[in-house]
Amino acid sequence: MSASILILATCHQVLADFNSYVVPQPHAQRDHRQDISQHYDYLMEENDEPLGRGAAPSKYRSSHGQAQHRPEMTESENFAQPNTESVFSSGGVDSYGETRDFLQFLRRIQYDHRQVPENEKGEATYVEVSVVVSNIRAVSEVTMDYALELFYRESWRDPRLQYDRKLFKNKTELALHESYTNFLWFPDTFVPNAIASKNPQRNSISHRSLLRLDETGKLLYSRRISLVCECTMDLTLFPFDKQLCKLGIESYGYTADHVVYKWSKGARTALELKKIRLPDFTIQEAYVTSQMESYATGNYSRLYVCFVFSRSSGFCFLQLIIPSTAVVITSWVSLWMETETEFQDMISIILAITFLIFSYNEMMPRVSYIKAMDIYLGVCFMIVFLSLIKLALVKYMRQKIMLTSDSGNSLREMSQMSTRQRLRARKTSNMNFRNNGGGSIPINEEHQQMLTVPNGEDKMANGDDKEANNNGKSHLSDMLEIRITQRTMHRFHWISQMLFFFGFVIFCLFYFLIYPNLHIVSVDPACDKNLAEWFADIY
Repeated sequence: MSASILILATCHQVLADFNSYVVPQPHAQRDHRQDISQHYDYLMEENDEPLGRGAAPSKYRSSHGQAQHRPEMTESENFAQPNTESVFSSGGVDSYGETRDFLQFLRRIQYDHRQVPENEKGEATYVEVSVVVSNIRAVSEVTMDYALELFYRESWRDPRLQYDRKLFKNKTELALHESYTNFLWFPDTFVPNAIASKNPQRNSISHRSLLRLDETGKLLYSRRISLVCECTMDLTLFPFDKQLCKLGIESYGYTADHVVYKWSKGARTALELKKIRLPDFTIQEAYVTSQMESYATGNYSRLYVCFVFSRSSGFCFLQLIIPSTAVVITSWVSLWMETETEFQDMISIILAITFLIFSYNEMMPRVSYIKAMDIYLGVCFMIVFLSLIKLALVKYMRQKIMLTSDSGNSLREMSQMSTRQRLRARKTSNMNFRNNGGGSIPINEEHQQMLTVPNGEDKMANGDDKEANNNGKSHLSDMLEIRITQRTMHRFHWISQMLFFFGFVIFCLFYFLIYPNLHIVSVDPACDKNLAEWFADIY
């Protein structure tokens, strides 16, 4: 038993010695990677903000993780960083093939990325720009902005970067890693009307950049950018409006004496649009312009991309126009239905159109002018309100006619009673005359009263007829001297219904034939079509 234990202990010791000799220690490998990472951060963590007209000191991150200002260095020390070759050859940067040689080339020419390239004639550096719009996500009239995805390309010539192709294996163009954007001069491009943006980031799979250099010193920088830009809109013709939105591009710090932007010509078109589909807009036109902008600090070169959006009114038809039209027709139907709850039905209809107007105002921005949709909803509300007033008048006429009919029936009954009394009195007088032998006998006082009473009753009946007729007339008929009858009420009801119907039909014809054909586009001198340099194809 003791011999077995001794053999196992010896084997375990032999295996431990073998692993310590073959497999490197974990802590040593970890220290090596940490050293490379520190050197890479030292080189790559540069200040991404534009330098403007001054040479702002760049930032670097120390080994303790704190951002510090790097002191000014001489041109000879500018690229003399420790272990740069081991750094660039240790990662994926060297996979492009030209990185190590190009880094030595920058050291040899003592390149300063803070200095603007100077041409032989002392002219400004021309930056050629081309834009490929891959998608426009949304155009919002509530916040008055639009979001788009684009590939932004800019190209310029830096004479300091001219090289002999023999230095790079006879290559006329070098594909450089995107990290070189920290070591080369770049124009401080910015978008004046941008609200939010997303730029290329390290290790990102959606927003990356591309950098190329040819033997003449011409640089091409391409990157994918996401932008949200403001767009001032005029909603007078909503929902048949057209909106002009623009995208500005200019240098933040370099005046036109140093940097001039211009649209690319040749193989790369200035503006290209992919097949874009928007839910509530269609792109009618897209073109580019350029002009000079004057500020207190000088004149700056600016480029514009102009989009003309035409609104698709299908959403407004389904959500606003059709429901409001249905409410108007429902108000007409309720007028033909003589029920006890017709007033309650009409009040419910008014509440429905009011709720529709409120829901529409909630999704629209607060503007001080009247929109085309406001006119349509206002006319619908007015017709429903006038229908309620008409219903009140018809109900009032109907009640007065019923009162007049009841008064006429009572008067006829009274006249029939007085006629029977007269006949009874005459019959009695004839019988008395025959009993007296047909002589001329004066009638006594009682018979005289019986004979005269019917005449008095007739007078009273005639007076009651006049009073009943006066009470049967309404106050409105007294003013207009029109006797309200069943025929008058039906005529008023029929004429008002026809006026409502034909008036609304004529309004709809005018509205849907005139408003969609009106063209009111905000005038912007920056997007003058007469000054357009390129029109993009719309797919």
